[in-house]
Order: sequence, then structure tokens, then C-alpha cells
Amino acid sequence: MINIDKNLQIFLNLGLCNRINILAIQIRDIMGPRKPCKQDSVKTRTRNSPKWRKDRIKIEKMNEKSGESNEMSCPGTANEPNSFARTIVNLMDCLVRLQDRQRNEHMSSFCMDEQFSQGLDMFDDIRQRIYNAPFRRARKIDVNSMLRMGILNATEWANQFVPFRTMSHQNKKALLKEYSFSFILIDQGYLTAQRPDDDLWILQNNTFMSPDYYRGLPEEDVHLKEVPTKAKLHPLFVQDALTSVGYPMKLNQIDLFECAVIKTIILLGFKNYFDDNRFMLETLQSKVIQEAMDYCITKVGPDNAPERLGIILLQITSIRCAIKSLSNQTRVSDLFNLMTFDSLVRDILLT
Repeated sequence: MINIDKNLQIFLNLGLCNRINILAIQIRDIMGPRKPCKQDSVKTRTRNSPKWRKDRIKIEKMNEKSGESNEMSCPGTANEPNSFARTIVNLMDCLVRLQDRQRNEHMSSFCMDEQFSQGLDMFDDIRQRIYNAPFRRARKIDVNSMLRMGILNATEWANQFVPFRTMSHQNKKALLKEYSFSFILIDQGYLTAQRPDDDLWILQNNTFMSPDYYRGLPEEDVHLKEVPTKAKLHPLFVQDALTSVGYPMKLNQIDLFECAVIKTIILLGFKNYFDDNRFMLETLQSKVIQEAMDYCITKVGPDNAPERLGIILLQITSIRCAIKSLSNQTRVSDLFNLMTFDSLVRDILLT
């Protein structure tokens, strides 16, 4: 019999140890008044962009593929109202395999956005980028690719679940706006936690962001007029992401299985969007928690498993605290300027 009071006290102590920043970041005083944007031109570029159409087709194919068959491996079918009862025996194993595939695709996708090196065979250049990625300061092209990949990965993850697949298009976009940020923070937080550096936030393609805006900044850009303002804004997101996500994941040694659990619980936590599938949602949540507990028992033993599960669940609170900071930075930082990003990113994140 588990001592509920004892374990509740453990969870409370963990919450006090994980320094969660619950204050909104005040950035408007630095930026000054907002500048009006030309909505018509942005909308026109969004709908006519070839890249927008390509990514939209990719998302639509994910929807079609997810609902085609009754032989899906996870975690149900879209064609049967009671498909929650047909959930695979090990739901999380399926999602971990999906996560592994997505992680393997990150580097090969990002490296293609760079120009090819002069005097080097194209295939050798590609191979070098995939297996010997440079460790450098993140640029706009890195962040753009990261956001686009995060949206596509989050969509594919959500499409594994019947309640999301049967949701209206409008609700899907609204859910993905926040869930994509969570998904990105988890992937980046895990990579950040694996490095010995305590002051760098790592993107999926092994580029970094530092609280020190000038670190890695090209010499020719140091004296630009707008740099002092950017230097005040840029550290806000990085430090908040490190404090809320990176440091706790490193301290608690969150592994890839636990990352998959966190992604899934956050997705199933958007209850307001799942009104028509509440019973199915509760069934899936219970299964995820049970499989997470079974994993914790295997990892740390039955005596410490409840505490380990509590640590995993507390990471969700930390991630939610960092979402607001990331959302704010997409609108003000030079790296997170949505008006310069591709149309899929703008279409989802500016909804």
C-alpha cells in the first residue's frame, strides 16, 4: 500500500526545489509602441507561398494516413467510435519509436538549409553536416526550420490519437499553436540537458542560444543600430527556458521515454478541445500514466517509482511556464520574427 500523505509531501518538496518562474516577462517597456503590420500583404504571402502549400499538403497527408486503416499500431482507429478499447498493449513504446524517427530526421532536414561548401563534393558535404554538425550560434534560418519542424512533428504526434483526428480544423490550429511550443521546448530541453554547458540553450540542429546576446555574433553585426535593444530582449527567453526547462531536466535526468510521456500528457491535457471525446481521453490518460508508472518501477524500483512519476509530472508545469516567454519572443526578437518566417509557421503561430 502506497502512503499517499508521504508521497504528496515528496511531490510538494520537489515543487519547491524546482524554481518555476510564474511571473510574466515584461518586454513592452523595452520595445516601445507596437508597429502596425500590413495584414493583407502577410495573408497574401501566406496563401500563395509554395512552401505553405507544400507543408499544408504534408499535414493533410498525415491526417489521411492516420485515419485510413483499422490496423494502426497506435493508439486507436478513427473509424470506430469505441476504438479507445483497441489501444495497443504498449502505447508509449509506439510513441517512443515515433520520437526516435523524428529526432533522426532533424539533422538531415536542417543541414539542407545551408549553402554548399565551395570545392567540396556535394554528397561529402551533406554527410559531414549530418554526422559532424557545427556548434555555432543559432541564426534565423535555424529558428525558422526549428519552428516549422516542431509544428510538423507535433501534428504527426497528435494525429496518432483519435480525439485529435476527429477534431475540427479550427480547433486543431488553436491547439497546435500552444502544443507546438511545448513540443519544441521538450525536444530542445532534452538536448540542452545533455550538454555540460550551463548557460546555453540548444536547438534541434545543435546550434545554440546564449543569455549573452553577443556570444557568437559576427563582428560586422556588433555595431548595428538595433543591437543594443536586441541584446536586452534576447536573454529573456533563453534564461527563462534554461530556468524553467533546461535546468530541471538536467537535474532530474529526464530520459527520452519520459520526454515522450510528457509530450503525450500535455497533448491530452487540452481538455477544452476534446469535449466530444472526454471518455476516450480519460482512458488514454489513464493508460499513459499507468505505463509511465510501470516504466518508473523498472527504472528506480517500486519504492521510488511514485516519486519519479511525480518528478516527470512536475516537468509539465515548468514547460507551461516557459511557453508564454517563447510565444512573446516570436514577436519581438530578431531570431523570432514571424514576419520573416515561412507561411506555415505564420499560419499556425499567428492564429
